[in-house]
Amino acid sequence: MMKRLMGVMLLLSVLAGCSSLGRPGREVASASVGRAAGRVCHDAEAVLAGVRRGRELALPGKDGCAGERLRYVAVQLLNSDGRPDMARLQQQLDLATVQLRQEQSDGLTGLAALLAAQMSERRRHEEAAARANAQWLEQQRRADELAAKLDALRLIEQSMADKAQKKKIQP
Repeated sequence: MMKRLMGVMLLLSVLAGCSSLGRPGREVASASVGRAAGRVCHDAEAVLAGVRRGRELALPGKDGCAGERLRYVAVQLLNSDGRPDMARLQQQLDLATVQLRQEQSDGLTGLAALLAAQMSERRRHEEAAARANAQWLEQQRRADELAAKLDALRLIEQSMADKAQKKKIQP
């Protein structure tokens, strides 16, 4: 768990560093990203800063921008005290991906790809854990059946020994 969290944080920090290379200043980038539909959308650096703060976020509404959706997904994946609703996270990631195709933000596109890979990896691990748990339950069931058979054999052996002893006592 801690290893996975550290890996995600490392990848997010690398992505933050890469997102600022070869781009215009932060003010210009924020202004160009935030023009869609009159709302202010965050660039990759602002999204990652929100993820670093790690506070709980409300589910973005229908008019939420891609940055808000990606920050929501990242925070939910990192704050995995319980099991996050993977279907809801996938839906938010898909909506953000559609928005990014329309808005063209390189930094956020990279973050979306990273989050998609993380979700895929988490799904793979959860499926493997479910398979291992099912195998363990099957082995436990088999062990219980074998223990019951062994107990039955012991009872049969004991009853045969008791019968043999009774025959020896009677003249």
